[in-house]
Amino acid sequence: MASAGANKKLVVAVVGYTGGVGSCLLDAMKKIGLPPFALVRSSTMKVGHGAASEVPTDYQALSASLLKEGGIPVIADVTASSSVQEHYEGWLKQGISVVAANKGIFAGPEEKYLALLAAAKEGNCRLLHETTVGAGLPTLGTLQGLKASSHDIVTVEGILSGTLAFVLGQVAGGKKSLSQAVKEAKELGYTEPDPRDDLNGMDVARKAVILARLAGMRGVELSGMNIESLVPAPLRDCSVEEFMSKLGEHDSSMAERVAMVESGGGRLHYAAKVNVKENKVEVGLQSCEASHPFNNAGPDNMVAITTNFYTRPLVVQGAGAGGDVTATGVLADILACANQPPIAS
Repeated sequence: MASAGANKKLVVAVVGYTGGVGSCLLDAMKKIGLPPFALVRSSTMKVGHGAASEVPTDYQALSASLLKEGGIPVIADVTASSSVQEHYEGWLKQGISVVAANKGIFAGPEEKYLALLAAAKEGNCRLLHETTVGAGLPTLGTLQGLKASSHDIVTVEGILSGTLAFVLGQVAGGKKSLSQAVKEAKELGYTEPDPRDDLNGMDVARKAVILARLAGMRGVELSGMNIESLVPAPLRDCSVEEFMSKLGEHDSSMAERVAMVESGGGRLHYAAKVNVKENKVEVGLQSCEASHPFNNAGPDNMVAITTNFYTRPLVVQGAGAGGDVTATGVLADILACANQPPIAS
């Protein structure tokens, strides 16, 4: 049987269309023949197919125009703005599907997250945010599909930071010290301007919260998690320059830890582990035996999902960052909005 939305057109507003991901998204939409109905940025917007004139951004007027147009209304938010996310609940309640690339609200307080799920149910529409964990990797959709098809999720493990994967790959086997690996990653543009924003593990932790919630766990809050930081305590509050110059003083502890794990035939990875059965989420360095899928990840992101049926993990692997792959992930979510909402979230 065809879904209820199969013969209806998608009416899509792209919020943040001038940014890197937004530009890639418009290119991808053009490639498949899906024209945007509205283009929105922080100060102005263009509403209507082929509209050339800009008007001040008004999210209430935007939602009214989407609903008036008919079809399946979708707002794709590819900004990093928390203020845009404050409108999600209202849009969903009106029946406007929301596709998001910003992990903020999905890793924030559980109360707000659950309110969004309830709003999507009330509006009989979709709330999709595949790209908040692995850019274009079909991670969240795979996890949701397994749950919807009666799998019991046991664990979800993930290498979720390309930067940390690179650094750990460089220190493996004693090839380089931690400070040398971080310096190289920074020079190659793999890190944030302040590498501590990668090394502190917070980005991985936010993704872990999202994975845990979609795996069915409740009560998971970022504030209550034990997150292992690779930033030495004495260097957490100094300038970037001082951090980079003094990181070498702390190389030995990482080298010793790597050597200890590898002496037993394992490898050290920075990963998130969601243990649904034990209701526990861990983020930090993880010792993995030789047969673990993570040892084949290379520079990629990887998520390994174990269920009651998949006792050997189902693995999703690939590039976890980049404008084009993120845009294709957003577009896949937009297209999914043409289908009926799942029976259970």
